[in-house]
Amino acid sequence: MALTEKQLQKLREIFDSCIRPLVLFDADPDGLASFLMIYKHIKDGRGVPVKNAPELGPQFAQKVNDYGPDLVVIVDMPIVSQDFINKIKAKIVWVDHHPVMERKGVMYFNPRLENPTDNRPTSYWIYRVFEENLWVGMIGMIGDWFMPEEEIVNKFRAKYPDLLPPEINLPEVALHNSKLGELINILAFNLKGMTSDVIKSVKIFTRTKDPYEILEQKTSGGKFVHKKYMKLIGRYNELLEQVKINPKDKLVVFVYQNPDISFSKELSNELIYKHPKKIILVAWEYGGEYKCSLRSATVNIIPIINKALEGLTGYGGGHEFAAGACVRLNDFDQFVENIKNQL
Repeated sequence: MALTEKQLQKLREIFDSCIRPLVLFDADPDGLASFLMIYKHIKDGRGVPVKNAPELGPQFAQKVNDYGPDLVVIVDMPIVSQDFINKIKAKIVWVDHHPVMERKGVMYFNPRLENPTDNRPTSYWIYRVFEENLWVGMIGMIGDWFMPEEEIVNKFRAKYPDLLPPEINLPEVALHNSKLGELINILAFNLKGMTSDVIKSVKIFTRTKDPYEILEQKTSGGKFVHKKYMKLIGRYNELLEQVKINPKDKLVVFVYQNPDISFSKELSNELIYKHPKKIILVAWEYGGEYKCSLRSATVNIIPIINKALEGLTGYGGGHEFAAGACVRLNDFDQFVENIKNQL
């Protein structure tokens, strides 16, 4: 285990001793599930999704301090600036699974500190801290393309046999061909759109006690988040139908414009699931730059991204097979060409 039992116990003690935490989480199923498990255990505090920003920068500090938390928790954020940490008045805990960063003034828990190749998602470690709300934990784990050990999967199947059939043993298959996958997508799509709507959905999730409240729309909250999902899935499917795959091309590039919502993560995940021999690049034009989501099933794309960005205005990072990048509009064509040259 990359995070030792002693470290997990330390996290339990930290969470159990706080009264008014503020949790900053990456706006994806892994980050959301991590927050929800913390909230459901403490039964107090506030969660803030960090949207369209791979870096938690100093611009977030004032709002955090205005809330007056006794503990700031950062989960599933790949980059946290030292300037942000320096401005925060409360104690900070950062639980992550992206490549290790060196920062001062923060309690940092990351499995890669012991094993650089261990990128088990943050929701896995938060579940191990509490051993509670497994259905929430599985949303984060499968949503991050990770299937936990058999003991955990069997425990989940025993309680929710219809959500994850026994013949499904790969996370990418579960994500695209199970009721659990549908549930994950409902949560993911509810993290899109106006921040006020996202906060409303997150609040509903904190009060959801059972996955069937959402899947079967048993409560008013379940109906609300399901309705938003159904509204957005239509727009997503329209974009998916526009993707053209050339069998001869190693790199699949799909560029789209959408005035208010990014579907890049979901598009790139589905495309790499359907075309595992390709490298996928989905780019959303927003705010004077292209926000890119890249996927590969076989090639470490981090060094490819880093080399492709040399001499250009942009930045990137993430996991070996699932990463992101932001590139200025005028540099995008050269960025794509630099990737092709490496392939």
